[in-house]
Amino acid sequence: MEEEKIKERVALKIGYLGTNYHGFQIQPQSELPTIEGELFEALKKLDVIEDRKSANYSAAGRTDKGVHALAQVVSFDTSNPNLTPRMINSMLPDDIWAYALAKPHSGFNARKDAVSREYRYFLFFQTDLDITRMREASELFIGVRDLSNFSQLQGHDHEVESHSTIREIKRIDIGKRNLFVIIDIEASGFLRKMVRKIVSALRMVGSDIKDKRWIEALLELRLKEEIEPAPAFGLVLKNVSYRDIKFVEDEYAKRRIVERLKKDLVLHATMAEVLGDMV
Repeated sequence: MEEEKIKERVALKIGYLGTNYHGFQIQPQSELPTIEGELFEALKKLDVIEDRKSANYSAAGRTDKGVHALAQVVSFDTSNPNLTPRMINSMLPDDIWAYALAKPHSGFNARKDAVSREYRYFLFFQTDLDITRMREASELFIGVRDLSNFSQLQGHDHEVESHSTIREIKRIDIGKRNLFVIIDIEASGFLRKMVRKIVSALRMVGSDIKDKRWIEALLELRLKEEIEPAPAFGLVLKNVSYRDIKFVEDEYAKRRIVERLKKDLVLHATMAEVLGDMV
């Protein structure tokens, strides 16, 4: 009788550029490319997991189409004791990468055990944007709020078992860097398109299209309004925090990732100048 292999719990930090993918999560009955689909394919080829269910797989978040990540976290059981980020990267496309690994307790769940998540949005600066007004308006979001006006719920929603639209926003930081307004939002959890709708609302206040009272009315549910979300290409899942989980970074994998990203940086910086010249 073949001896059953011992499995251990593994957590991975992965990053990706979401431009070429239809979101993070695998879409049933669809052949559209997703981050999760590419990751599963790589893990199966390496005999790391057989399927989602038997591996007790979980992911910290489900980013939308076109959204990027610096520190997405996934967890699963595996009987492969020699798993490394660089090994996984050998089977992944260049715009998805793993760079850190942890071996948490057996019941660890990347989604449920997350203490907080942080997103960063890169908003192209326009001369009519008043950052002081944006900062003042952002303070209204801090604390436990019903964010139904700043979300788009569909079916079995994002990141939670229930359909509650109440979330705790811990902080919003707004600063300017080069040609961009940088907006960092940390919360206990996020609803679908929540960050992008908050960014749109803050942009409208900064442009003097709306004021703080409009934000207050939306948060207090005295007003119901459909807010157009900011474009997905400016959004990055920056960090997911856990208690007592130590990730070990693969320095070789990180160096190779940086080399690849620098090539992309040269390409896109050049294209930005070309387009600017054309404009």
